[in-house]
Amino acid sequence: MIKHYQNRGYRFISIEELLSVMQTRMPLKEKLAFLSLDDGWHQNFEILPVIEKYNVPVCIFVSTQPVIEGNFWWEYVERVRDKQGVNQFKLLAYEDFYRQLDEIKKKITLPRSAMTIDEVKEISKHPLISIQAHTVNHPILTSVPEDVLEMELRDSKKILEEWTGKKIFAFSYPNGRNTSRESEMARKYYDIAFTTVQKNIDINDDIMLLPRYSLTGQWPRDLLKVKGIWWRMKHFAQALGIKRGKTIYDK
Repeated sequence: MIKHYQNRGYRFISIEELLSVMQTRMPLKEKLAFLSLDDGWHQNFEILPVIEKYNVPVCIFVSTQPVIEGNFWWEYVERVRDKQGVNQFKLLAYEDFYRQLDEIKKKITLPRSAMTIDEVKEISKHPLISIQAHTVNHPILTSVPEDVLEMELRDSKKILEEWTGKKIFAFSYPNGRNTSRESEMARKYYDIAFTTVQKNIDINDDIMLLPRYSLTGQWPRDLLKVKGIWWRMKHFAQALGIKRGKTIYDK
């Protein structure tokens, strides 16, 4: 995908340059692209040879508690529920979510999947990597009370600044879920924030609600996504009543 866009005249920019572009609102004279990863998986280290080969900056949005504990909450839920069950779990009220999660965690032991603190510190020193915030616990922010919302945004910034020794100024909403409450809280702590709305960034977009394409590493699907074709195919399939999970029109 990187080579595809570089061959078509796109220049990949860092989160710092993207922030500058969005703050100045100056008309663009070239085609730009921005690449980010969410969560803080250990496998993020595997991208280093690729980004070094193509000299592409990458922003990694890290949730801090999984780095401390070793795993993400949905990994536990996936062991006892199917995909639909995980999606339903996301919608639980705050108290029920953590009560049920704690019960599941008592029964399951998982191998570490997240980066360690030392690995976050190490990768943050790479000149092509920027570590930024993705909450503490990776909750669905629209489901948490106000005080927890603020803690998730405030403490993730504070912890990452302590680990990296760098300013943390960017944020991505877990699962892209947000309302005006979440975006206004994000403005209190960050300069720029990202949703999962799938479209190109426009110079006039709200800087706290920037869109991103969610890519999977499946080349045909990802190419259709960024060209805006995938979603038209998916919506057409849904209009015909084709069920998810039984066609290619998924995710």
